Amino acid sequence: MATESASGSGTTSSPIMIALVAGLALIVAAAGALAVLTGAGAFGGLGDSGGADTPAVTAAVADIPAAYVGPIISAARTCPTLSPGLLAAQLKQESGFNPTARSPAGAVGIAQFTPPTWATHGVDGDGDGRADPLNPADAIPAAARYDCAVAATVARLGDPVRLMLAAYNAGPGAVLAAGGVPPYAETQTYVARILTSAPAMTAAIGAATAPVGAVAPAAAAAIAFARAQLGKPYHLGANGPDTWDCSSLVQAAYATAGISLPRTTYDQAGHSGPTIPLSEINQWRPGDLLFAAGSDGTPDNPGHVGIYLGNHQVLHAPKTGDVVKIAPLDHFERVTGVTRPAALGR
Repeated sequence: MATESASGSGTTSSPIMIALVAGLALIVAAAGALAVLTGAGAFGGLGDSGGADTPAVTAAVADIPAAYVGPIISAARTCPTLSPGLLAAQLKQESGFNPTARSPAGAVGIAQFTPPTWATHGVDGDGDGRADPLNPADAIPAAARYDCAVAATVARLGDPVRLMLAAYNAGPGAVLAAGGVPPYAETQTYVARILTSAPAMTAAIGAATAPVGAVAPAAAAAIAFARAQLGKPYHLGANGPDTWDCSSLVQAAYATAGISLPRTTYDQAGHSGPTIPLSEINQWRPGDLLFAAGSDGTPDNPGHVGIYLGNHQVLHAPKTGDVVKIAPLDHFERVTGVTRPAALGR
């Protein structure tokens, strides 16, 4: 449930009340999951494309109604701590994708906003002149906006993704007071369930929006894992699961697909599948590895690597002081090599 705690600008709640409200939200979410709609015409005016700048999707995937996939992707792009799969998993946990869900605590809609929180963070996502928490076209981008707002408030305490989810559920004040995820069973369950289901949601969204045959199964699995790490801090030499460097993230991502890669970027460059010509960017595929010189390498002996997502986007763990993120290709370093690890899984 999207709620603000005593330290925020919304309602003031005791820890007991926060836990009770969170529990009620979970009950509503479970009930809502039985009533998920799958016809595009029932989703508050959202068409299959979800807007001019979102991918067209024609079928529901992983229990996500088709009309919501595009808006979820677009909304997640507005917040660096979010990924489409993570946002989809959160909305499923909140309401089972039920746009008319209502909780006894007063939370409403697909994203379960309480009135005070909506008053501060609600948006008019479809430009119809009205910000309505019962309209998914408004509530989905508002959820991403609120996620980003609470993430900025609590990220200094630790894992930004876990803390963001906890703050969305229990309120940022509860997270600040606890110095981390609050010790409420409901909030801890909320966070765990979302993180568990996010990779499957990510893979399903990727499969639904990619051209037929464009994403190999091994690449899809690697991308799903990597997306689930978005927002986690970079630390040189880290091997996960809470911090990563560029090559450990790549190694772990492909390990989920049963493909063993070397640990370091230098070794990965020569032992991660067939080389794809740099000049043939139209032949690059999601899951390909993009290599660059980095801060301690050279064009011939690269020190940095990222995972190509398609559509000129790269997922990577950039540098000390930064987090795992998705960057436009033109914001990535000059690419000096491309390989295709997914080919090793055939």
